[in-house]
Amino acid sequence: MGAAAEVFRERFVHRGGGLRRHGKLDDDYECFTAWPLVYLIGGDTALLDTSIEAWNGITRQWTYEHQKSVHREFVRHYDMLHLAEAYVGLQNFGLADPSIPEHVERACRFASFYTGQDPEAANYDAALRLIRSPMTGSGGPEFSSSADYVLNYGHATLHPVVKDLEPEWDKDPARHAEIQRLYDEVVVRGDVPMNLAITGLVAHAHILSGEERYRRWVLDYVDAWIDRTAANDGIIPDNVGLAGKIGENRGGQWWGGFFGWTGRYSVWMMFHALGTATEAAWLLSRDPKYLAFYRSQVDYLLDRAIERDGDLLVPHKMGPEGWYDFRPLDPYVVGNLWHLSMDPGDWATLERLYAGARHGPHAYAYAESPEPPAPGAEEWRPDGPADWHRVHDHLTGNKFVENEPAHLRWLAGDNPDWPEAALAATSRHVATCVERLRAGDWEHEWRSQTVTAQNPVLAGVLAQMTMGAPFQGFNGGLLVARVRYFDPARRRPGLPDGVAALVERLSAERTVLQLVNTADAERRVIIQAGGYGEHAFADVAWEDARAGGVDEGRTEVGDRYLEVVLPAGACTRLQLGMRSNVNPPTYAFPEGIGTTA
Repeated sequence: MGAAAEVFRERFVHRGGGLRRHGKLDDDYECFTAWPLVYLIGGDTALLDTSIEAWNGITRQWTYEHQKSVHREFVRHYDMLHLAEAYVGLQNFGLADPSIPEHVERACRFASFYTGQDPEAANYDAALRLIRSPMTGSGGPEFSSSADYVLNYGHATLHPVVKDLEPEWDKDPARHAEIQRLYDEVVVRGDVPMNLAITGLVAHAHILSGEERYRRWVLDYVDAWIDRTAANDGIIPDNVGLAGKIGENRGGQWWGGFFGWTGRYSVWMMFHALGTATEAAWLLSRDPKYLAFYRSQVDYLLDRAIERDGDLLVPHKMGPEGWYDFRPLDPYVVGNLWHLSMDPGDWATLERLYAGARHGPHAYAYAESPEPPAPGAEEWRPDGPADWHRVHDHLTGNKFVENEPAHLRWLAGDNPDWPEAALAATSRHVATCVERLRAGDWEHEWRSQTVTAQNPVLAGVLAQMTMGAPFQGFNGGLLVARVRYFDPARRRPGLPDGVAALVERLSAERTVLQLVNTADAERRVIIQAGGYGEHAFADVAWEDARAGGVDEGRTEVGDRYLEVVLPAGACTRLQLGMRSNVNPPTYAFPEGIGTTA
């Protein structure tokens, strides 16, 4: 990937970091989100340096040259789906190197746009604990935005103010003006669940700076949505007005909001934001009520599930006639919860989904066109057998979650070929990207995705294998890792050169990890319990993982760090006793590890 990244850089990145070709603003930033993650797993230092340089260059371009839509280094106004996608990379910089003063200052400044501390960006009503619009940023809330895209693509509805919006409404100037006015009044004024995705960036500010106000804000804001859900008969409402009332702009109707329960990607978008909020609140508080909040929304849908042709299907949308649009529940929705909780009950829910997955494809296979959908075109239908063991080729962006089932079945013990299949698929993906980059004429169907879809730096499989981590949530998600590594010889994050790692099993009390030293010299590796040191190792037992191996032993640990010495050619399986979620999160490195390579 390090060599492939140089090919990408030569093709698309100016010296100094700006891009030679732009997608949407969030797409430009997304090109480099995985680069610091691959670095912190053990990849080339240039991956971190280049991604920081590129982030700075992209920010300058969008501030001064390209559309001028960035102000104070942050987008002026954008919806949180795209804002949170853009800024995951900043969070990963904190994991890779928390010592950069500029990043600490930015994290606090960006968080202040949402905590009520910055008068120029009055996005947050602290008294009512609400974000005042779906469109926010460094310029504060925006109370008018284009209705055309959102309504034509089915991302929100005006119901019940307009019960049946006629086709081609936007072709009549008078009708267009009327609908735009109603859209601004009904959809754009108030809070929506998608705004929960900002909790990742504010949690990052707390972990990086240590300032309690950011932690308190995350918990207060998530608590507000817990209260609204309780007041709405247990289901999260998708629109809250500026006075703090559910359905305030819709005569009390709790559904129909921006990227909400009537949206084209309803469950997909709602649970990505809910997942980020749960990760952040759970990490910062270790209070199980946040896991229970997320779990309650899963249970709400499963309580309304139907079985059709052997498939377990849950409702994805709400409308005037009630719940409809039944599709499979994507495994990542429950898988991410289980990775946080390690609760056998959450695993039992995963097994229920697995048993009810007779047919494919995935839930949104028919909702991927770059054009507005025709009525009924995107309804889910059985199309071949479901296969949770398969590793899919050439996924990009948020589609990487489609490979979560194969990883989950590996952890279940019934997908033994997963490591080889996952590595092979990743290798093919990198090679294809390099071929397209060198050819120079490849175009994505969605032209804005052409650059990011050729990014050859892919963290997903490496994080699954080495850290036991699920796919990092696309909308502001945190790194939910069971372990991470540091190289004491090179005084940097990541696995030492020549050391391979494979997480084999996970439970609340134990992590089974195989380490192999492929080098011809001794290697030392420091293992950290959790991506943020939030766990601790109780003890460790080890054995020679090769057939006929005899070396074995056990020792107490009682720390978030453990150093392992691997002789040349050593292959060991570690049984790591875990005490989960016992430490406050930190970006700090172990003693002796430098934050600059």
